[in-house]
Amino acid sequence: AGGYVGMRFTIDETGRPKDIEVLEAEPTRMFEREAIRALKKWKYQPKVENGVSIEQFGQTVRLEFKLTK
Repeated sequence: AGGYVGMRFTIDETGRPKDIEVLEAEPTRMFEREAIRALKKWKYQPKVENGVSIEQFGQTVRLEFKLTK
């Protein structure tokens, strides 16, 4: 058994996820908090345009969860 959480977020200029919102979750209200907490710890490569790092909007990720006994 397990589930998943799909989220949309922005990667800020330092490569950190922010403005995280849950798009879908199965089962609902079971893994959302853990998924958000996990995503906040991730670090992305900041996007650089003309030597300036910029925010990347509308990023999506789907985290899968497996329940083990």
